[in-house]
Amino acid sequence: MHQEPFQLFGTQHVFTLLVCVTLIVFLPLYFRNKSSETKKIMGVCLSALLLAHTFEQVLNTFTFNHAWQEAFPFHMCDLSALSIAYYFISREKIFFNCAYFWGLGGATMALLTPDVDFAFPNGVFFPFFWAHTLILLAVFYAIIALGERPLFRDVHKVIGISIIAMSMIYVINLLLGEGANFWYLMDKPDADSVMNYFPDPPFHMTAVIPIAIAFFYLLYFPFWIKDMVSKD
Repeated sequence: MHQEPFQLFGTQHVFTLLVCVTLIVFLPLYFRNKSSETKKIMGVCLSALLLAHTFEQVLNTFTFNHAWQEAFPFHMCDLSALSIAYYFISREKIFFNCAYFWGLGGATMALLTPDVDFAFPNGVFFPFFWAHTLILLAVFYAIIALGERPLFRDVHKVIGISIIAMSMIYVINLLLGEGANFWYLMDKPDADSVMNYFPDPPFHMTAVIPIAIAFFYLLYFPFWIKDMVSKD
């Protein structure tokens, strides 16, 4: 069966992004003025969907003949999904903070430059976009419906956690061997992305790390603007 190659920012990609953004923004807005009990139930539902996707990822790894190492939920987006899922249950803010910076950084880039080879109806297309949309939906739900937000000191906390986690993920990649490329520490993504313009591995990380740190501060910028305006 002929499969149409995925076209970055082609008609299908742009339409999919519009659907994703609509869901990410308007569903949390719908729940913003609901009762606390309704918001809690929706949070639990989002947790269940995120955890279900984590299990689905294991099945998809073997269904689509991916490297067996991909069954482990160690990508930044996977850890973001698990963090926000746990936040809805525990309401421990550190898990929201990690999900916010990892999720908005990782899932946004994934949607803009998806690591997929073929367009819909290829079997990988929908799970990929659904998973990353779900992460952003959950994070925006926490912000819009539950009133959660990061503080400036949280940027530094997540940067520190990320550096420690990156060191651990690098060791995990080495232990799992060829096929393990969590956080893209070992190699660049197969699909086109901004990493195409970075040095060859492992020196691509000399560009990735400072850009990621700068992006974390950029993600906090809207809240900084909000705080400045509220002081006036």
